[in-house]
Amino acid sequence: MSDREQLEADRGKFQVVDRRKFVNLEAIDKAAPVETKPRYPSYVEELQGRMEEMEKRFKEKTAQVNDEIARTRARLEEDFDRKLELEKGKLVLPFLEVLDNLERAMAAAAHAGSVDHLLEGVRLTADLFRAKLQAIGVTPVPSLGLPFDPNSALAVGIVPVSDPDHDGVVVEELQTGYAMGEQLVRQAQVRVGRLEK
Repeated sequence: MSDREQLEADRGKFQVVDRRKFVNLEAIDKAAPVETKPRYPSYVEELQGRMEEMEKRFKEKTAQVNDEIARTRARLEEDFDRKLELEKGKLVLPFLEVLDNLERAMAAAAHAGSVDHLLEGVRLTADLFRAKLQAIGVTPVPSLGLPFDPNSALAVGIVPVSDPDHDGVVVEELQTGYAMGEQLVRQAQVRVGRLEK
């Protein structure tokens, strides 16, 4: 028998048996694709390692910066809230003086039994109130006797007039308008004259 014939005869007889306990060849899916990890030269792998380390440090620094921004924002909001409360207190203080004067006027009117004392006390209190408003920059916006301006006044009625000079002019102010600097705080409510025909 030639060597070739011998090999072919032995081919059916030769068999390898893997006796390792950790390998179960029957459980391996032979149709599943084999995952291969690409191999790179060592300097490329070194660069990849450095890049991964830099990405990790970048993420850590980003988290630190975001935490610092959040703490700063919270601190600024607390400071703003504290300053706002202080300013509210400063704003309310002058109005408390006005309230004190109103209470004094009512007490004086009750003692005196006269409405004149009450009227005088209320007039003085109104003057004080106007002065306090003016101190914080709130001023009345004049409209009576001036041509109607829809930017500073709200027309709530029309009054017939016979004088052509009063046509389109504010003839009655029902509620005073106020401004704070250049900002209109409240429009005046007025009645405007209209020429009768």
